[in-house]
Amino acid sequence: MDKNLQIPGLYIIRYETADVVPAPFSHYYALKLHIVSETKLDVDFELRYTDRDEISEDEIYDEGFTTDDDYKWRGNVPVIWLKEFQEIFTSSKTIRKREENEYEDFVEIELEENDKRVTIYPVDKERWSYFLQEMMQAIFEASGREKPFELTYLEIDGDQKSRIDLKASFANKAFTISKDNGTSHPLAWDQLQKIMDTVYRAEFVADNASESKPLKRGKYLTVGDGLWYQMGVAVLETTSKSRDLDKIDALFSTLASKI
Repeated sequence: MDKNLQIPGLYIIRYETADVVPAPFSHYYALKLHIVSETKLDVDFELRYTDRDEISEDEIYDEGFTTDDDYKWRGNVPVIWLKEFQEIFTSSKTIRKREENEYEDFVEIELEENDKRVTIYPVDKERWSYFLQEMMQAIFEASGREKPFELTYLEIDGDQKSRIDLKASFANKAFTISKDNGTSHPLAWDQLQKIMDTVYRAEFVADNASESKPLKRGKYLTVGDGLWYQMGVAVLETTSKSRDLDKIDALFSTLASKI
């Protein structure tokens, strides 16, 4: 199969969570990539959550969802996502036979070949799942459904305050850091996932958080939801033996030293 991108061209990616993923998390989406030119990519995106008729509304809300999470949008996304798609598409091994595993996400790609529409299946499903997760966030940003990722770490010690701001735009695949409201500096994009894994490994308790900006001694996080989470009060260890808070402190200490 010719792995060169067809420009102009239409690629349709269909994704479904593994069978073992329960509602309200299980979902399906179709992503149509309309490659208009080398500098323009239009997308037609449709997301649908599945099997929710098997659970109650309370269970849906308890997991942070709503009863109206399905989503459709068509529009333009930054051209960097054309380059990202080209990179994964041309480097990925694919097969023609559909293979399903209840423990793996399902991904298929429809494209034109010899004047016919054909379907292929990536072998490296985890890689595609991660790519599609990031692209879905880019679509949410481009459509205005969600804002770019923001995370602030604030340490107050008497009259001394130290603040680190992280900002990440999935639409533009840009990640920056600034200290004490100073100049923003770029960070490698692959650092974002590592930072999120470290921070969100801890338990965030919204009921213990505050809407007011902190004034008293302590270490705090705010993650774009309008709340300030004090470490040890609203950000807690996941187990009695975990060291999640120490790892968060070490992470931001390391980041601050690089600015």
